Amino acid sequence: MKPTTLSWTFPKKDFLVLRVEIVLIAFLALVVYLFAYLQGKGSWLLGTLFTALFLALYFLTSYGIQHWRQVEEHYKLTKKHLEVVRKKRGSSKTEKAPLKEVAHHKLDKTFLGGYLLTKKGKKHLLFFNSKQEVERFESFLKKHLKKK
Repeated sequence: MKPTTLSWTFPKKDFLVLRVEIVLIAFLALVVYLFAYLQGKGSWLLGTLFTALFLALYFLTSYGIQHWRQVEEHYKLTKKHLEVVRKKRGSSKTEKAPLKEVAHHKLDKTFLGGYLLTKKGKKHLLFFNSKQEVERFESFLKKHLKKK
């Protein structure tokens, strides 16, 4: 029996779910380490301490912002439409995109995102938690777009 709907919630409650964020933080940590290392005339201890301080400040700030903003998105894909419910600090906004109106879609399996573009020019952004979610979404969408 094939599923008739596909749904997921973004973000999961894991910390650092965005791959873009992980890549950026790793790059910035390396820059901080190299800068502190070179300024300390080759002191690896100074580089390590400043990198640890940078990472601690980043994680505290990130946790505080996530706790304060409380952003969550619920996606539901059926045979007929995509429904996106965006919640932010108590307010909620719902968008629906009929699959028969989809003109183009683009998915990125590396950074776990994408969009749907309708014939009217409206862009619906998509965010995923894992590569498996992207693949399931893509196969479900392709199967039901072919029928149209």
